Amino acid sequence: MTLLTLRPRVVVALAVAGTLLGLGAASWETARAQHVHSHANMDMNKPGWLRRLAPDARPAALERQLRGFDTTMPEVAYRYTEMYWGGVDGNWDYAAHQAQNLLTALTLGLERRPEYKKSAESLFLKGPYPQLMEAIKAKDAALFKQRIDTLRAACTACHAAEAHPFIKIGVPTVRLAPVAKD
Repeated sequence: MTLLTLRPRVVVALAVAGTLLGLGAASWETARAQHVHSHANMDMNKPGWLRRLAPDARPAALERQLRGFDTTMPEVAYRYTEMYWGGVDGNWDYAAHQAQNLLTALTLGLERRPEYKKSAESLFLKGPYPQLMEAIKAKDAALFKQRIDTLRAACTACHAAEAHPFIKIGVPTVRLAPVAKD
């Protein structure tokens, strides 16, 4: 999450807190003014950290920043959790949306770390994932629960195959996003 995407959330959080504390519109205006002020001080035409580096140093810098799979897997976990709740709630469009985003995150991670591709394809992408997508498209709750269990086992097997047997995927118990049930 970048600073630019975090700031609007902070502004909203401040406004909500102000409202709950009885500060009302004044609090909202203060938070909004701080947000606008913070962006006014940012010169978007100034070269960023990457453009300050020599062109031949940029690929290595990007690799350090993206860090292979340790930035991919938290997003995959988030998408998995949201896909799970979408299916449990019968919000099939949301489940499909999260499943597609999970695939995108995983695909980009495999692009950065192709040494994991064999395990990911054989244990996840060529069996459990497409089968789960079939259950989502069919809007079949019973089939979804069966296939999500198969997917969880495949994720755990993939982790074990890649020398991370201590990462075992469980059933989500906490909702992460404020998406309402259908």
